[in-house]
Amino acid sequence: MSCIDEINEQFPVRHSAEQKKTLRQFAAEQAAKAGFEAREEENEGHINLVIGEPENAKVLFTAHYDTPRRALFPNILMPTNRILHFAYVAGPIAVIILIALTAGLLVRQALGGPGVIQARAGFVAVYFGVYLILCCIAFFGPANKHNKNDNTSGIAAVLDLIRMLSGRKEFAFILFDDEEKGKKGSLAWTKAHPALQAKLLTVNMDCVGNGDHLVISIPNSAEDDPSCAALKKALEEIGAHIYSSDQAKMNSDQKNFRNGIGVCACFYRKGVGYYTPRIHTSRDTVASGETIDKLTGALAEFAQNI
Repeated sequence: MSCIDEINEQFPVRHSAEQKKTLRQFAAEQAAKAGFEAREEENEGHINLVIGEPENAKVLFTAHYDTPRRALFPNILMPTNRILHFAYVAGPIAVIILIALTAGLLVRQALGGPGVIQARAGFVAVYFGVYLILCCIAFFGPANKHNKNDNTSGIAAVLDLIRMLSGRKEFAFILFDDEEKGKKGSLAWTKAHPALQAKLLTVNMDCVGNGDHLVISIPNSAEDDPSCAALKKALEEIGAHIYSSDQAKMNSDQKNFRNGIGVCACFYRKGVGYYTPRIHTSRDTVASGETIDKLTGALAEFAQNI
């Protein structure tokens, strides 16, 4: 059974330094119970929890452990429909620009029109002021209190695997810091370990708990890894949908690895394709232990066959 409910109840928010520290301590204790050594590795100010020995591993399993700020608009993942995803992301920005532009034009007109220097200065000040305020309200609210899918589900999957692969030194695990700030924790780690970044087959799990379909994104470079075929076979047996990284885009920590494979859970709707809703909002309260169990069961089977 997945440990997702235990993590969600004890560590629902992992935003402040203290909140992150308590989660890392819990994860390290779970790793020790399974016979893995865990160590905190600070890379450029980001604290990543490294479990096992990546330098001796065949496969690396990862997830990010930080949580985001609350957004006014949900961050909806659409890995196989980039046009619609771009339109969804661009929509709120376009509305904010329109409101800021309207406010700026009204101020310019009130101050005398486009030919007056003070009016032009007022337009610039009001436009950028309104734009920045609205962006902060829309995308950079307080720390989100509900993060069950993003990414408590990924943490649970990693800790479940650690338990299932107890004593298997050919596997290693990392919980990355600050993915929500632009994948900074994993970027700093890969910069510190360039040889491992280029070599390790890395399976990254982000938002793997809410959806009827598991979607897998595999870069062409990973196909050359001798373990990749066994991984694909195990995932296909549970009905996962496997795409190249050109076909399915996932903006998470696997992008910082040459052979980084992304995994997420999605719903499917005709005309939309695969999508993952609710994240970065107060409605991120749903993640299925059964979905995580299905994924980790397949990954554990893969581990038995390499």
